[in-house]
This record gives sequence, C-alpha cells and structure tokens, in this order.
Amino acid sequence: MVKYNRSTIFAIAIAGFMVIIMVAAPLASLFWGSDDSDNNNNMPQSIETPDNRVSLSRAGKLIDHRLDSITDGLNMSPPIAFGARYINSEELGGTPLEPLMYPSDTYGTEIAEGYLAWFGDGTRIEMHTLSQRKFLPRHLSSSEYQGYTMFMRPERDEGGNYMFAIMGDPCIMGHRSRVESVVDTIENENASGSYMYYAQLLEQVNLDAPVQMVAMSTPIAQQYYEELHALDDYRCERKITCVGISENATVALNELALNMTDNIECDVAFNQTALNLTIARITGNFTSVIDAEIY
Repeated sequence: MVKYNRSTIFAIAIAGFMVIIMVAAPLASLFWGSDDSDNNNNMPQSIETPDNRVSLSRAGKLIDHRLDSITDGLNMSPPIAFGARYINSEELGGTPLEPLMYPSDTYGTEIAEGYLAWFGDGTRIEMHTLSQRKFLPRHLSSSEYQGYTMFMRPERDEGGNYMFAIMGDPCIMGHRSRVESVVDTIENENASGSYMYYAQLLEQVNLDAPVQMVAMSTPIAQQYYEELHALDDYRCERKITCVGISENATVALNELALNMTDNIECDVAFNQTALNLTIARITGNFTSVIDAEIY
C-alpha cells in the first residue's frame, strides 16, 4: 500500500473502528489480471514539464467522473463497500482540520480530493483528484484495460502485492481487480455501485462537509455516517448520524454529553425522523474531538 504520513494516519484514527473491521475481515484470494509486464514503454512518450511532472493528458484515456462527495465515490465503487471515507483536502488548509490534508508524495503533486473504500474480502480502492492535473510518472510496467492505461506502481499493499493505477479525474488506485471493477462500474450505465446500500441514510444528511465517512455493520450502528467541520480557528465539529445505534455507543454518547469539559461538548438526540436516527454533535479542539470514543 502507499506509505502514508501523519496526516493520513490522523484520518484513519478518526474511524478507528472502521480500520479494525477492515483488518479483521477474512482475506480472500485476489484475482489479478495479466500484468503485461513486457509493455514497460506503453506510457506515451512526452516532454516532461520543468518540474519533472507530466500532464494527466499524457496518460492516454482518462477517468472522467465527479468526486465532490462521498456519494460520488460510492457511485463509482462496485458493491458492496463496507465503509468509505472522503476528504476535500483543499478546504482544510488553515483550519483546525489541517492535519487531515493529503500528503503530496503519492503522485508527486497535491491531492485536492480523495476517497477510500474497503470491502469484505480485505481489498480497498482509492480515488484522488490532482489539483494541478500533473503527476510524476512512476511505474514499473503498464498494460491496458478497456482502453485505459493501467500502471503497475512501485508501492505494495500489506500483503506484498503491487498496486495499480489508472489516471484521470479522479485517478483510481488499488488492487488490480478492484481498479478494473471501478472501470466496469463507470463504463456500464446499468451497473450498480455501492451508493444504493447507503442511500436511505445519506439522503438524511448534508453532503457539504470536507471530511465524510460511512460504514455498515459496525460496533457503533447498523449504518453510520460521520462528518467533520471547522467551526473557527480553534474548534471543530464531529457530527454523527446513524441507524440502529448499538447499546455501547448509546452509553458512550450519553457519557460524553454528561461529562463535558472546556475542551469538548456533546449534544445527542435519539429517535429522530422516521428512520429513528441518532444524531450526535461533538465539538471542541481538534485533539479532543478526534480522540472522543463513541463505542
């Protein structure tokens, strides 16, 4: 997997329970298509920009799909994503949420927006919008899938398997089989993505937060949505909306509401709307809000 710096570790820490679910999921065999390793020179030759990055347009046919919220990512993700996270990195600069900004080393350029989804077989997929639509062409080999150039990247996942990427708006990166399944979902207008499994919950929230997360069958609830906002230069808000809240999460949220401090406040409402939603707002400084345990 791509090596992440402190900012991404913070993002994963927000949804620590999601990481536990992902790691604990049984790992199925991965079906990688042909590497076509003899095609090392498939990437179109071009004159590099002075800073050694090249334009996305030099990578051939590009992915073209909106990535403005977690909904867009879920629509591109094949069924069934057990959880997903969306970060608008450009909106986080200069706010208390700045530690969650994406690093720039993955593509050698700034990532404006990013999305991550994971599945029950232990695989995951990432999507990234590059702010300047340029990247460093680091790859070991390349092949083709449905007219797109598939790059075999030098990074490996936790199991030692190489990662693959198709460039575009957004770029798609992950296990080869998952990258191919994203292409299939985008290219087939009759294909169903993962959004349908979360539609009922996501229709109850405003998808304008710079950090958004969703998951199913978690220790918190049957379905769970979380978002993060900056309130001012020092405080942020963590809003949780869930269906079928667990007993442990109910106890944890009530304890937070009863034991508020100068650093953290919590407001909880149960049995909201016809879905019997639980809605909690946790506000305070960045560290206290991120570290608040809710199950």
